[in-house]
Amino acid sequence: MEIRRRLSDALDSKNGEPNGVFRSGTLNEKQPNSGSDGFVYDPLDTRRGENVEGTDPKEKTAAIDQTFALSIGKDGSVYHTDPLPNETSLIGCPAVNLWLSIDTPDVDLECDLYEIQPDGTSIALWSDIRRLRYRESSREAKLMKPGELVPCDFNPGLFVARRLMKGSRLRLVVTAVNSILWQKNYCSGGIVADETTKYAHTCNVQVYHDAEHPSAIQLPLR
Repeated sequence: MEIRRRLSDALDSKNGEPNGVFRSGTLNEKQPNSGSDGFVYDPLDTRRGENVEGTDPKEKTAAIDQTFALSIGKDGSVYHTDPLPNETSLIGCPAVNLWLSIDTPDVDLECDLYEIQPDGTSIALWSDIRRLRYRESSREAKLMKPGELVPCDFNPGLFVARRLMKGSRLRLVVTAVNSILWQKNYCSGGIVADETTKYAHTCNVQVYHDAEHPSAIQLPLR
């Protein structure tokens, strides 16, 4: 994936399967010419809620807890920058611009940004959630067509001010919202509040990062 930073880094991966912290794709300033990455959202898979969120509360360590990122497998994509050569200030509003396709009428997606320090400490910096039917307007729903390739912006206007440590990497996690803390989207395209498990559709998500569809993260680094 590309990084727009200074202002932008592009998403990229070698095999189209950056499905985990230890087999991640990259965030770099060079725009890739081809490629896409895929992951799968199964609304009936409750392991994340049981094993990640359904544990003892961690209020004091929530901002440095890596359990969520480490749990990502075939249900999400992970990208890292190279280590920062110098101490760097992140001041402003990060944003992610993704080119996507799915094979269901709808899905909820989230992006999460972290600083990973040289000793492995993870610092949560920023996050955003989008229901894809509202990708163009927060008031008017527009369901997806199978295979339709669309842009989706994650740009909540959340201001971040942090001095990033020399040698730190930035980590971006892209996944479907599958949480006991949020309303469950079963991907049928119906009224989400009325859906039950009988409406569940498994959703295959494809994130593109080619020359015509440059998925990228914008980072106000100084």
